[in-house]
Amino acid sequence: MRLTPFLITPLFVALSLTPVDAQALNVQKELQKQGCLKCHAISRQKDGPSIKETAKKYRELENGKEALRAHLTSAPEIEVDGKKEKHKMFEPKSDGDLDEVIEWILSH
Repeated sequence: MRLTPFLITPLFVALSLTPVDAQALNVQKELQKQGCLKCHAISRQKDGPSIKETAKKYRELENGKEALRAHLTSAPEIEVDGKKEKHKMFEPKSDGDLDEVIEWILSH
């Protein structure tokens, strides 16, 4: 059997991912699934601030991790295009998943 580039390339990429890369990929998939990336991009502003802006904001706080956790899990009121609305609550499968998301956001 001859392996084609179509089979080799995805296999090579999958085998070359470090645990950190795999975690980042899992977090990004979860953010996509939860709808976060509809309003937030990693490095540019959309309807909401970028992940980088959010990370900077919460890293500057003394209790940044806890404040970010509260924001993600409490559906606070936010302003979009001059209108107030409830922020969608992040619904992790476990506290561990939420911790990974928080660490990933703050790493940007």
